[in-house]
Amino acid sequence: MFALPDAGAQFINIQINVEPQVDTTVEQPLDFGQAISGVGFQNIPLGSPNMGIFQIRALRTQRLLLAIEIDDELVHEDPLIDARIPLNLSATYTDSGVNDYLQSVPFGSDLQTVIVNPPDQNPNAVWSSIFIYIFGDVNIAAVPVGVYRGEILLTIVYE
Repeated sequence: MFALPDAGAQFINIQINVEPQVDTTVEQPLDFGQAISGVGFQNIPLGSPNMGIFQIRALRTQRLLLAIEIDDELVHEDPLIDARIPLNLSATYTDSGVNDYLQSVPFGSDLQTVIVNPPDQNPNAVWSSIFIYIFGDVNIAAVPVGVYRGEILLTIVYE
């Protein structure tokens, strides 16, 4: 009979923490271009080459909470000039990885819950995108000439 000597076992614990990742880019800035003082309403409709576009790249099936804050008016860049241009913007989005405003749906008023879906042409893709389209109008009254600015803030919460 064969006897084994006393043996000890060693082991190593292995741990990995995988964090989700979300990348956001401005694919296209919203651009009303040059305007003439007192011209009235100028509109950038959904689908216009001047509409703004955000792209959010995330893992497919990832759940995101989105919020958009849009200034109500554009303010003259010279702080000594107290002139404002009313701004009325809207947002729509797609969640299927395809940059196609025709497939977009209106963005909710507060927090919008979105689950990232893979594109139909590549259902096994690990990454996918959400596209947010910003469009609308300004009412340009008789205001001083110059550059007027505003902000659109996109907030993304994810796990």
